Amino acid sequence: MRVLYLTHNYPRFAADPSGAFIEELIGALAKDEVEPYVLCPHAAGLAEREKSHGVKICRFRYAPDKDETLAYEGRMLAALKHVKSLRLLASFLKAFARETRRIVDEEKIDLVHAHWLLPAGVAARVALATSRVTLLLSVHGTDVRVLKGLPFGSLLARWVLKRVRLILPVSSYLRDRVSGLVGMGIPSIVLPMPASDMFLTSARKKLTRRIIGIGNLARQKRFDVLVRSLGILARGKIDLDLTLVGDGPERARLEGLAKEEGMARKVKFLGRKPHHELAGILREAGVMVLPSVEEGFGVVLVEAQLAGLAVIGADSGGQREIIQPGETGILVPPDDPHALAQAIKELYNNERKTLLMAKRGQQAAKERFLAAPAALRLLNIYKRILG
Repeated sequence: MRVLYLTHNYPRFAADPSGAFIEELIGALAKDEVEPYVLCPHAAGLAEREKSHGVKICRFRYAPDKDETLAYEGRMLAALKHVKSLRLLASFLKAFARETRRIVDEEKIDLVHAHWLLPAGVAARVALATSRVTLLLSVHGTDVRVLKGLPFGSLLARWVLKRVRLILPVSSYLRDRVSGLVGMGIPSIVLPMPASDMFLTSARKKLTRRIIGIGNLARQKRFDVLVRSLGILARGKIDLDLTLVGDGPERARLEGLAKEEGMARKVKFLGRKPHHELAGILREAGVMVLPSVEEGFGVVLVEAQLAGLAVIGADSGGQREIIQPGETGILVPPDDPHALAQAIKELYNNERKTLLMAKRGQQAAKERFLAAPAALRLLNIYKRILG
């Protein structure tokens, strides 16, 4: 079967983290069963056509090189706030839909699988308005949060989903959020995005006294709660280091907060890192903390589990589907630095128990969230839908 994947994020070069989980999933599909095509945005310096790991990739142009800035760098959300950027977004969506229609027709595509309601879902809805080609949509979380915040978001989501045969939310939490957004139930199958087996390592024998957080330094991630929790522990004479990997609008505030908490020398800001470097960075840490709220899934928690770390997540969103409390990790109340500090303290007070929990978490992640089982489930979905 010929499947066209639509996405605004897809690796531009080796080890690029942009949409790496989509590449991982496509790469694990049986090549004798699926002939994959990917349509994604062009950016300066990229080829418009290429083939990588057996996948035919087309990158559509929507502006001169210097203006093709909406994808890959997290700037698409800002485009909704400025008239000039809205015009660029309109050009983006028009080109996206036009190229989708062209590839569907020229390559005799059997099924279109779009990732994110916005922009790929919108482009697919326009492109396939008069086509009978089956459309599937993976929903990841950011798209739902954005549409929920727009005055016309529910109407736009409902319009897109009327054309979708099946949605594939990455968590049941996100499935419920979509239903709430559009005010109706939608045919769905929960399909988490996979983590790479490059993170796999042997089980830990020692609990390193370094905490790690990975993600965009944005308010939704709540890394301020993590910094405050370590300040609480430091005042209680529990000395730990923190590494934050990522960048974003909250970085300056977080750096200031680290100074206020007396943690300036204990908190290391690494900025964004290529995906392949994260495995090595994780191996230097003992505990991963993801304090974010409304997380669609939380694949960084899975990557940390595969790397043998103990994990703590906020009791919110898709993290509940990764962590079995007390067995494969710990869930703490959101926005509560004291509860988080207590959870971290308990992990380091009982190293043997913590290492056993980390081992169970690693095994669970291997069984549930690697690419091979996810790809097999997806292939079976394709076959069932296409008959």
